[in-house]
Amino acid sequence: MEETRRPTGYIVFAVIAIALIAWLTGRYLQKRALLRDLGSNDMAVRVDAARKLLEMRKLEDSLPAQPIIRRSKTAEALGEIGSEDAMRVLGVILRDQEDAPRRWARQALEDLGERAVPTLLAALSAGGDPCDQALEALAELGPSVAPKVRFFMLDGGSRDGATWALAEGGRVGVEALLRACHNPDNGIRSAALGALGGYEVEAAVGPALENVNNPPHGSVKTAAIKALGLIGDRRAVPDLIPRLEEKDFREAAVTSLGQIGDPRAVQPILSTLTATDKRYRNAAVLALRRIGAPAFDSLVRELRSREVLMQRAAAAALVGSNTRRLNVALASALRDEDPQVRASAALALGWDGNLAAVEPLHGALVDPSWRVVDAAVKALGEVGVGAIARLQDVLRDPTETSTVRYQVARAMAAMGDAAVDPLIAALSQVDPEVQKWSAVALGEIGQVEPQAVEALEELERAGSSDVKWVAGEQLRRLRRLQTL
Repeated sequence: MEETRRPTGYIVFAVIAIALIAWLTGRYLQKRALLRDLGSNDMAVRVDAARKLLEMRKLEDSLPAQPIIRRSKTAEALGEIGSEDAMRVLGVILRDQEDAPRRWARQALEDLGERAVPTLLAALSAGGDPCDQALEALAELGPSVAPKVRFFMLDGGSRDGATWALAEGGRVGVEALLRACHNPDNGIRSAALGALGGYEVEAAVGPALENVNNPPHGSVKTAAIKALGLIGDRRAVPDLIPRLEEKDFREAAVTSLGQIGDPRAVQPILSTLTATDKRYRNAAVLALRRIGAPAFDSLVRELRSREVLMQRAAAAALVGSNTRRLNVALASALRDEDPQVRASAALALGWDGNLAAVEPLHGALVDPSWRVVDAAVKALGEVGVGAIARLQDVLRDPTETSTVRYQVARAMAAMGDAAVDPLIAALSQVDPEVQKWSAVALGEIGQVEPQAVEALEELERAGSSDVKWVAGEQLRRLRRLQTL
């Protein structure tokens, strides 16, 4: 009897298994057919396919593997459906890697009006293009959605998105953010100040100053300081300068003062440059660079300071100054005892067309510090092709070492593509040192241009023994690059 039951059990199990496989196969074939229908030109067919896939819970996971056009058409169909599930999937498409599906999803959500606000706010956290699309849709929906958006400021997860949406939403949204600057909730205050600063809303200067001078919480004060820097209004300078003495807020304050660019901040910032906090010092240097010309005289004076930290910061702050009137002071700083000061001075001398810097930078190529040598090489490269003739004079000088000549070749290579034609021309010069090191520079640039290859091949055939070998090495290097 037991033996009779066993085959019957096997048969029942087999029937169930076959039925399950048949059901799963049917579901798979149905899903594949529905996904294919999402690409139909008939909107009714697309909508029906999207609705069925939503019911099957198969749409969201299957979409990423579909072609771009199908993802785009699906977004349009979901807009027609307009259900909560449809909006959730539209939020996913809004984060698509391609632009077209994102635009169709944004248009669909925009057409759905205020109901789409939560989905659009959720997309703001993705940043980048999805954030831009969501902001564009919220702006298009206009002030009418401001009351709904304000509600999401109370939700910690949506707060940042809500504040940015309000800032984008015109006068009504900005007014809501200005009121939020006095909200008892510190998170709401900080988010509102951040959005107002990001959109450079001048009317936020007053509320931001109030939060700087009477903050309920440190994070709010920091947000207010940053907002003032982004807005860039000089009225904030007297209130920001005292913050340089406050350890928790000095970095935000110096950054904001640099963004505002008011000369009144130069001396107060300089007085903090001996701080040992490297992060703050870097922020202070950047601030002085942003202030620019009004800080130059003070920075030149500090190059001769007895405080090495002050010297280093002053030299670093002059990088990017790009003015001939600083050449003498910077050339003098190339002889400073501290290698960091020398390296920064070299970088500060390197700007397009500053031919007066070639001679002092040439001298720095024999500096005992590799950092200074690298800075001088980079600076000569920044001076540009106008310096090539003078650098070729260095190559011709019989008293120069191979080490210096190599650094000159690196400097010419640092000029990049613009140096290729002058270097090719230099290969035909009589002087073998000019030929050799110009060839090295071409190899360093790595330009596999027919003219460069032909000129190097001619040099390999007709040059002196050393030159032939160098030309051959550079040709092998360029050919390797060509095969990559």
